[in-house]
Amino acid sequence: MQTRRGVRCGVPIALGRPYDGAPPSPDACDPFYVHIDERENSVTLGFDTRRFPANPPAEWEGKKLNAFEFYLVFAEVEGLQATGWGAAEAKEIHLATHGGGLFEVVLGSEGSGIAFRAATARLAKVRGYLASDSP
Repeated sequence: MQTRRGVRCGVPIALGRPYDGAPPSPDACDPFYVHIDERENSVTLGFDTRRFPANPPAEWEGKKLNAFEFYLVFAEVEGLQATGWGAAEAKEIHLATHGGGLFEVVLGSEGSGIAFRAATARLAKVRGYLASDSP
């Protein structure tokens, strides 16, 4: 699977439970967080979307939540290259999965961004909240 600007707004396997296997489209997500952890050999990406999950946690029921934030942790990272990170790079996110489950992630472009390969991806944290749609 390869998409532009998003990770199909998440790896379908990692987001399968909250979204019944149908995660938001790339245009429905905004990446806002990158954490590179050399101790754990991992990269964590944070995304925000207004497409609320089909299966939210039980404690969210009855609340007027309309936004969802989630973090994906890519582990067993190799080939990490970081040449910059900012708003421009956050608009260009590419993810490809290859046979055997290897993830290839590129944030930004070849000239400025972050690129790596990872053996695994998992959903680490989720948060539902009420967001205003007004500017």
